[in-house]
Amino acid sequence: MNTEQIICPIVLACDAAYVMPLATTLRSIVEANRSSSPLEFHVLSEGFSERVQKKVLDSLPKGTASIRWVEVDLSPFGDFAVLSHISKMTYSRFLIPSIFPDTVSRVLYLDADILVLDDLSKLWETNLEGTVLGAVMDKNLKGSEEGFVEEPQLRGIPCVRSYFNAGVLIIDLDQWREQRISEKALDYLTRYPLSPYSDQDALNVVCDGSWKKLNVHWNFQDHYEKRISDMDLDVRPGIVHFVTKLKPWKPSSSSVNAVFYDSFRSRTCFARTPQQKLWETLSGILYSFKASLSKYAIYQITKSHLKSLIKYNGWRAVG
Repeated sequence: MNTEQIICPIVLACDAAYVMPLATTLRSIVEANRSSSPLEFHVLSEGFSERVQKKVLDSLPKGTASIRWVEVDLSPFGDFAVLSHISKMTYSRFLIPSIFPDTVSRVLYLDADILVLDDLSKLWETNLEGTVLGAVMDKNLKGSEEGFVEEPQLRGIPCVRSYFNAGVLIIDLDQWREQRISEKALDYLTRYPLSPYSDQDALNVVCDGSWKKLNVHWNFQDHYEKRISDMDLDVRPGIVHFVTKLKPWKPSSSSVNAVFYDSFRSRTCFARTPQQKLWETLSGILYSFKASLSKYAIYQITKSHLKSLIKYNGWRAVG
């Protein structure tokens, strides 16, 4: 198969606050690309000046990609909720079919908090077998086949057969349009505007039973304790997705993958200055100290409380 035939448009979405992660994600994609053809990026955006747009493009080796900036209107999503670490831009996924002509039948959607480590042509070629989209199961949430855990942060999650993470999606636009996925998802959110995982919940509901499970290789979410740099190349994921608010570029996250992430960031126009590195290192130490202090305080309070209970009830400590 000709390499030009397997390259499909890549769609991302973010606001100006996420410009550095966006540039880093794009850099990782072009570095992993094995095709001789330039990649085609379409960025659903809000608040990007021409200067910033140029800075993002200049973060990529010349001739490796084109970027089409699509300014979006988020006002229709004003009544819908989002988690504290997620922007309203997440809802712009519903606009994807409207930014392409009917002649475009497939796109790849990627969140901007990822690193791509493998050639995406292997993902583009996936046979969706007539389903609307291909996605990877969400590591932190489960579907009704597994049963949702009754924890506060999971209450309100829609009950579906299997629950996918919407950060990496291969989308069949013909099926999406025919089944009116955007319209149905917005209808769901109109009825449940406080749905915990917003557009991801809505997509899971309307695509329930009509999506293909992809290998976790294409949306690896276990970044909390596993160092990607320590993984052998033959088992290293193709896409690392830094889910939740724990991001490797934030000192407060104390991420084990901070250095690995920074190795990609350093090759963009958003590389950290020596002053930033020093400040963020000190900030990271401070956050770690506060976390340790907090754990120690909880331990001391618990210990004191247990001693009081033992004394009050006349129990005798053992050991």
